[in-house]
Amino acid sequence: MKSSPIVVLLLLLSFHARADMLSDARARFRDGEYEQSAKLYEQELEKSPPSAAVFFELGRALNKTGQEARAALNFRRALILDPRFGPARSALQEANVALGIPPGRKDWRTQVVERIPLDPLALAGTVFFWAGAFAALAAFVPPALRGRRLVLGILSLIIGLSLASVAWLCDPRIELANTALVLTNGGTSVRSSPADQSEKISSLPQGSIVNLLSQRGRWFYGLLPGGTKGWFLTEGIVPLIPPA
Repeated sequence: MKSSPIVVLLLLLSFHARADMLSDARARFRDGEYEQSAKLYEQELEKSPPSAAVFFELGRALNKTGQEARAALNFRRALILDPRFGPARSALQEANVALGIPPGRKDWRTQVVERIPLDPLALAGTVFFWAGAFAALAAFVPPALRGRRLVLGILSLIIGLSLASVAWLCDPRIELANTALVLTNGGTSVRSSPADQSEKISSLPQGSIVNLLSQRGRWFYGLLPGGTKGWFLTEGIVPLIPPA
């Protein structure tokens, strides 16, 4: 089936329009027009697939306007898409220092994603798994080599499952699916129950990261960075992974 020339023309025009918007955003950033540059980057993200580079550049523009929390949010989003994006990680550290957010400890997941690309890891796990599955099945055909093929098949299955499991557990898109950042100026109060008059048990400064566990009306129940659980208002709490 041949594509209509009109459809092809519209696709080309759309592509050029997006390219022009991104070029304009970068030009305005170079000229010091940071607010306008940030708006253009946001429009680009609304119309195009998520891009680690565009999230990073948006974060830089927001940081220049003094919006450190929003900048940190976009640096984190860049790292979700590309955990090995060194400039985004350095920029996030600087933004957190400006916000007064203490550096978090690197767990084994973070150390893995900073060193190993996850997509090839998952692919290798899949290859090992299916190679092991076929080898194990083939072990039951010729009796002479049954033992060796069965051992190699089981070993390959174990390696494949291990690699795929590590890739799945370390994928930020899965690990951070229910994680959000506090954007509210001045932070937010954490209370013992979902009511304005309930006891205040803690507070979250702007830029803090929380793990959302449930929601009741205009209240979130979440796990705080120190391990405490409590209720806080949904206003100004933005998911790290933007809604589709």
